[in-house]
Amino acid sequence: MEQLKVELPDNVSDAITTAVFDSFRKAREASQSDNYPIYLTKKQACEYLNISNRTLNDWIEKENIPFKHIGKTYRFNRNELDKFMATK
Repeated sequence: MEQLKVELPDNVSDAITTAVFDSFRKAREASQSDNYPIYLTKKQACEYLNISNRTLNDWIEKENIPFKHIGKTYRFNRNELDKFMATK
């Protein structure tokens, strides 16, 4: 069987590629966010950000990362963490 090869204009090919990558990115972000509550514990924040507890403690000490300290516990807003990581 003979294969038919179709050449698309560069702008169409680029638009398709961009749309596919955007779809994959959005799906990945949605699936990752669904696994975590909006307010995270230190352990959950480390898992979510894929960092060590030591790194998180360093960021807390330097007050680089957004967090709330309530009594003896720390809470991290998942949306604020996403914004913070976008600036890293």
